[in-house]
Amino acid sequence: MDRRQVILAGGALAAVASAPARAQPAKWPSREITLINPNAPGASTDLTARLIAQALEKRLQATVIVKNVVGGAGALGPSTLAAAAPDGYTMGLVAISSHVTVPAMMDVKYNPWEAFDVLGQVAALRYGIGVGINSPIKTLEDLIATGKQRLVTYGSNNVTNVVAMYQLAKLSGAKFRWVVFTGGVESVAQAVGGHVDAVIQTVAEMRPQIDGGKLRFIAAAGPERWPDYPTVRTLREAGFDATSNGPFGYAYPVGVDSAIRQRMEAAIADVMADKAVQAQIAALGIVPIYRNGADYKAFLKKIEGELLPILNETGMAKKRT
Repeated sequence: MDRRQVILAGGALAAVASAPARAQPAKWPSREITLINPNAPGASTDLTARLIAQALEKRLQATVIVKNVVGGAGALGPSTLAAAAPDGYTMGLVAISSHVTVPAMMDVKYNPWEAFDVLGQVAALRYGIGVGINSPIKTLEDLIATGKQRLVTYGSNNVTNVVAMYQLAKLSGAKFRWVVFTGGVESVAQAVGGHVDAVIQTVAEMRPQIDGGKLRFIAAAGPERWPDYPTVRTLREAGFDATSNGPFGYAYPVGVDSAIRQRMEAAIADVMADKAVQAQIAALGIVPIYRNGADYKAFLKKIEGELLPILNETGMAKKRT
């Protein structure tokens, strides 16, 4: 074999050797993954995100960092997620707030139904109404009676939480005013301190103050009673068809490679099938509920159809020109 043949043969072998390398997709994940949570540290969604992140790390063999992106009455988190690079390394919480209430109430820089590749639902929050232990308001009936005599203030950090209070005001004739706080824990503390008359938040934010004897739990604001406090009625049981729903899950910004998206969705499904993870979420006072990406997006769309008329009727929705 002459020199020219050797060179040609070597080139051919190099091409064959390199072909499989070129055919292989880029390794994912090769660095840490960020999980955006739009609520403050210590909130129910934050605590759940940290459980999910830890479980995902074992399945993906990569670090998953929870990043709290708080602000804009819940809009900053999903806006940041929508603007993130679709490379599979940024995911974030999507819920009624990101897809329905926030876009209905304010101008946002994303289209909720086009900006995300939804990965799945992981849980649903339980909401409840509480008052400071030293408040003259002792019961739900007291809250309503007071609201008929004067304006009653209540705290919360997210518009999704407060739907039940708007419904309750309409059904009872009481006058309530929502006071927005940065975080759920802060809103509870404000009620404990008497700076607002009441609070509507989740189990994780309220339970420490209830168990500590500083907050009185007067009504469950979801479809069912809280297992932690089974003697406290729901608003529906008290005669008022008012509820705050709290499903939440995760999504990528739209455009992530389908193979990466499918792998992440499968990892979340595997996490949610883990009985230990389910028990950890339930211990937070949160209901572990799994839906795949397509089903969860369809569920949010169904809720939009139910919730938008309420937002418009109560004046919570922005004026459309």
